[in-house]
Amino acid sequence: MKFTIDKNILLEALNNVVKALSQKITIPVLNGIVIEVNANGLELLASDSELTIKVVVDKKEIKNIEKEGKIVIQSRYILDIIRKMPTDLIYFESIDNSNVKIYSDTNEFVLNCYNLSDYPNIAIDTSANVINLDSTLLRQIINQTSYAMSTQEVRPLLTGINIKINGDILECIATDSYRLAKKVIKLSKPIEESVNIVIPGKSVNELVSILKDEDNVDIHLFTNKILFIYKNIMFQSTLLNGTYPDTTNYIPKDFEYMINLNLKEYYDAIDRASIITLSKDKNIVKMSIDDKKMTIYGSSAESGKTKEELIIESNNKERLDISFSSKYMMDALKVLNTTNIILLINSDDKPIIINAVDDDTIIELILPIKTY
Repeated sequence: MKFTIDKNILLEALNNVVKALSQKITIPVLNGIVIEVNANGLELLASDSELTIKVVVDKKEIKNIEKEGKIVIQSRYILDIIRKMPTDLIYFESIDNSNVKIYSDTNEFVLNCYNLSDYPNIAIDTSANVINLDSTLLRQIINQTSYAMSTQEVRPLLTGINIKINGDILECIATDSYRLAKKVIKLSKPIEESVNIVIPGKSVNELVSILKDEDNVDIHLFTNKILFIYKNIMFQSTLLNGTYPDTTNYIPKDFEYMINLNLKEYYDAIDRASIITLSKDKNIVKMSIDDKKMTIYGSSAESGKTKEELIIESNNKERLDISFSSKYMMDALKVLNTTNIILLINSDDKPIIINAVDDDTIIELILPIKTY
């Protein structure tokens, strides 16, 4: 293998594939990156056996291909080496498939390679069951729901997001059992087979970091994995095994309180009130609703207390006191792109629902916290 490539092109490709690598890898060769030069150009692949990313650099973007070949290069230093190379043109040359020389006109590195035969055969297949989404919309779907995923491995399924597709309706749901986010969109065309899968949290978070520019994403659906094709990147993830909890009944149908208020004013009030509760678990604040007035209270035995007052529109004049995690509420508010929201509440021990006034595709829920 011998080729010459522009530094920035290679660096971009490497920055994407290394997202598939993990600190928990137990098979040493999976710490490597497969680099292959062939008639189509340059292919880079990395995998931790659960997440696989492949980037294809078209031969038109490669300065020169003198010899085709395939190696597994150690990933430990490669990004720093390429980033710090002193010239824009970088030369690669394999030596007996056990070493690779990376050099410019003024410097060179010789790195050990893994044995290519030790690298597992990782198939990246396409499916007949495929949908197409705009990358901006896909990024929004993930961002508006993934914050509610659990970080606890006690219930592994809750550490991912649940994707359901029936006909032309796609639902994305995440919950850690204390809060929930649900995004519903209409697809441009229906799919024949219904889908109910759970994508691991690590995979969706890495996918978002790749979806930087506006473009189409082809999503290939399988029973045990999912493949996203975006530009020259193939992003394949295994799925979490099991059936995601049915969240249909989590969200009440009727509400005693419907409160319309400005999102920014509400967020800022909670943000200020939570300052004094930072040392407390979940940063609990109390919200009092009394006709057209809302008061947010924060208190701490160590620090003191604070209150914030807001003017609201409410359909119910009866007073209601309810406490909740300021962190959970602020996480939910951050992902809404709207001016006004509606809080839907029944009582101090029932879920709080957050809706955007001008966007009915997103529903968020947080559970109140009893403070006595």
